[in-house]
Amino acid sequence: MRIRDISSFGYSGVLTELENIARKRGSYLHLSNCDPPIYGYTLDSSIIEQINQLQISAYTSYPSWNGDEDLRIAISKRINKFCNTHVPSDRLIMTNGVSESFPLTFAALFHQRSGSIAIPDPSYVPLMVQARRFGDVWFYTLDELDGWNPDCDQLVRSLEVHKETKALLLITPNSPTGAVYPEKILAELMNIAAQYNLVVITDEIYDSLTFGDFHSPLQYAEEVPVVYLNGFSKVYRLPGYRLGYIGWYDPTDRNTPFWEYLVQLCKAKFGVSLLAQEVAKLALQEPESHLKEFVTSVEKKHLLLIDELSKIEGISVVPAGGSTYVFPKLHFDQISDEQLVRYLLQEYGIFLTPGSAYGPSIAPGHVRFVTLVPEADLVKGVHALGKSLLDLST
Repeated sequence: MRIRDISSFGYSGVLTELENIARKRGSYLHLSNCDPPIYGYTLDSSIIEQINQLQISAYTSYPSWNGDEDLRIAISKRINKFCNTHVPSDRLIMTNGVSESFPLTFAALFHQRSGSIAIPDPSYVPLMVQARRFGDVWFYTLDELDGWNPDCDQLVRSLEVHKETKALLLITPNSPTGAVYPEKILAELMNIAAQYNLVVITDEIYDSLTFGDFHSPLQYAEEVPVVYLNGFSKVYRLPGYRLGYIGWYDPTDRNTPFWEYLVQLCKAKFGVSLLAQEVAKLALQEPESHLKEFVTSVEKKHLLLIDELSKIEGISVVPAGGSTYVFPKLHFDQISDEQLVRYLLQEYGIFLTPGSAYGPSIAPGHVRFVTLVPEADLVKGVHALGKSLLDLST
């Protein structure tokens, strides 16, 4: 499905309406806010102590346009560890959060010629919105019956129709479904990208926040060019520092103009906060044991949420493989996801986001939970969801 106007998705349309309802209501419980620190998930105390000792006045000058060299070297080593692929430090650029990397990437991608980009349905809202600013987008299917994995057959059929497609967007672990793509699927996706001469854009912001094995698309890229997006907001629990990065993998150098124009764009924006970069260098030194405690806590809440949702008639849910999301499906034809979340907020003070904000055809009919909130709040939210479904279906 090709989409020219996606103004109804994301931070406009129903989400703006929900925010207005919540503001007027005053008291409500937000169960769809992925902000780790507000739920007590912070860096290890040893790292926080070092951050508190930083002399802030030492970080007031202009930064390098591409970022601190030592930080980029450390990130390059991290990518090599997690992805088993070498992305050199001079092919890394620091950005103001991963969200800034989206328009930079799409602007460079569409600089030379127009085209379209294949985006998953469901998908992460800012990626959809930013991609559409620079070119056409169309959606390929994530198959709920197959654990929310991409439907590769449907993707190929769509590529035969959308012959001007330039790039394939992947999100793993996925937002909003929480799916972690298996090796077989990743290898097939990379083969498809090679066959259709596509640049792959992979968003891996939740890479370490998984409940089992994680594999990066980079591991299967071989000669496929890849734009690698990641940052410090989720795994390292530092969303307020707004620090992300773009990595460029292109072993055959067939897409040099993309990188050259991206560099021009980034030189014009004067880099990112020196203080944030110094904090990021410290974050990368966090003991793995503390990160594991974070992941274990999120997985425990995830399992509780899955169990509670499974008790509600008319709801099915695919367990996530990672991230902080669960994306249950509503089996009530007479109730839309938008109607449900409005009622849930107005009557019970529970804020969930509707699936229709995350895509045009597969995403509607779902709601998104975030598994960072206290367990008692998750249970309260699920019970209110069940009551709302009963209220609206009778």
